[in-house]
Amino acid sequence: MSILFFVIGIFLGILSGLIPGLHSNTVISILSSLGLTKEQLAFLIIALLPVHMIISFIPSIFFGIPEQQTVISVLPGQRLVLKGKGLAALKIVLLSSLFAVLFSIALFYPSLSFFESVFALIRPYVGYILILFSLIFLLRTKNPFLSFLFFAIAGMLGYYSMNTKLVDPFLPLFSGMFAMGAILNYQKSKIPKQKDEKVALDMSIIKFVFFGVIAGAFADLLPGISSPSQVATFLTIFLPINTLGYLATISSISMGEAIFSFATSASINKSRMGATASLAKIFPIDQNLVLILVLFLIAVAIAAVIVYLSRNLIAKLVNIDFSLFNILLAIYLFVIIVLIDGPIGLVIFALTSILGFLTVRLGVERTNLMGAVIVPTILLLFRIFI
Repeated sequence: MSILFFVIGIFLGILSGLIPGLHSNTVISILSSLGLTKEQLAFLIIALLPVHMIISFIPSIFFGIPEQQTVISVLPGQRLVLKGKGLAALKIVLLSSLFAVLFSIALFYPSLSFFESVFALIRPYVGYILILFSLIFLLRTKNPFLSFLFFAIAGMLGYYSMNTKLVDPFLPLFSGMFAMGAILNYQKSKIPKQKDEKVALDMSIIKFVFFGVIAGAFADLLPGISSPSQVATFLTIFLPINTLGYLATISSISMGEAIFSFATSASINKSRMGATASLAKIFPIDQNLVLILVLFLIAVAIAAVIVYLSRNLIAKLVNIDFSLFNILLAIYLFVIIVLIDGPIGLVIFALTSILGFLTVRLGVERTNLMGAVIVPTILLLFRIFI
């Protein structure tokens, strides 16, 4: 019976990954209210999380409407699509994700003691580390003043959203900033035919995969910077990254962070990912690490195979005029936010949509909108306004 729910989780991960703005945490919140047994829900989550992560790269690369964890992949992915190399971008994501999971599993058990010792060392300074991280992040942008302004505004909206007892405070935040921000700026353009070229995972790409996995592990130590887009941006300070390398890095960060979130849950009782936190409430992660890792790897492999076999169909969709789809998506987001978070969620959604729209129009990096998570975390750590 548990295997059946694992398969259902894979199916739901595919559907949720293809729908821009729909986060895996939202799906898990809905599933949690259906009266499933703890074991059934656990197998759903273990399958849904990695599959959703893989599939969500399809809209972020080809359609330009990302979700939280893949927001920064839009620029390099779209650049390759405009050159007819979108399938190469997709293949790099698939290969990198598979290798990242294998690397992460190889490092998993040593990481248990690593997280325990390092977290004890940095715990008193986490707030200061986040402030330093934010300053470096903002100063490296093209327009630090505008970046700081959007970072701060997003932070205030994030703080308000997280302190209004919404069912899913992240739904109106990220749906507005990223999904609606892209929808409002959508313009139909002529996309060249996508070439189905062979892609080799050479040592230069392996290097980015490895550093992505390590960066994902460190991200699990710090609250507020769990978004792979933020971590990838910070990593560029120390590691020059080309277009394909960027995609390899961000997909590896995503997978590494997910795998190591099970390690932090088991070792320091901290889960930086919402899906892992939900799983920890209903399933003894520390007692089932081998099972979780095996199922996670199987789910990633299945998702990668499905996407690879469907790659030509995906490439054909890129020239579709998404104007009508965007209208339907906007209606869908409006309805789901009203149903889940009510009128307050709708107000937040409207404000964050404006913010997302302006970042694109003013040429401000949308990663600055991750202040919606970082600022409330810093305020919480220093007990300001709390």
